[in-house]
Amino acid sequence: MAENPDPTAKRKHRLPRWARWTLEGLVFVAALLAVQAWMGPDLPEGEIPGMTLETLDGDTVTIGGVADEPAVVVFWATWCGYCDLEMPWLVDLVDDHRVITVAMQSGNAATVRDHMVENDLEALPVVNDPTGRLAKSFGVGVTPTFLFFDENGHVAYSTTGLTSPWGVRLRMWWMNRAAD
Repeated sequence: MAENPDPTAKRKHRLPRWARWTLEGLVFVAALLAVQAWMGPDLPEGEIPGMTLETLDGDTVTIGGVADEPAVVVFWATWCGYCDLEMPWLVDLVDDHRVITVAMQSGNAATVRDHMVENDLEALPVVNDPTGRLAKSFGVGVTPTFLFFDENGHVAYSTTGLTSPWGVRLRMWWMNRAAD
């Protein structure tokens, strides 16, 4: 008759539940960051010469070039679901930071203006880019895309897809801190 082996001798060593969840969470975050990096814009290197552009309100804004303060430039579209989630909290940033938005391939000025009014986004400075030519010049093909310019006109950070208000505020704070 065969001997029954000790059941504890063959037990596999398992990680505690909290350790498995932590490991799975880290793998998920790493995969998410890898996808964001892969989808990110093909950014131009070095200083970006300043481009002065007209907003829908008739004001002018400058993207790139040497500036008094850092800026965040947000490429978005009226047809972008993620953009609809992010645009309202960008309105809150305008009071404290230099924010410029670019409506990429969203139609004519009247269509973009109507979208801004319908969604209470009139406080945001908007440059219309109906053909996507401006976005293409920055290597942007995905909405939303955030480009963070330091005061020297360099793209210091970029991110695509869904992001958070605190992530944008943290990047802006860091660039303002570095500028001081």
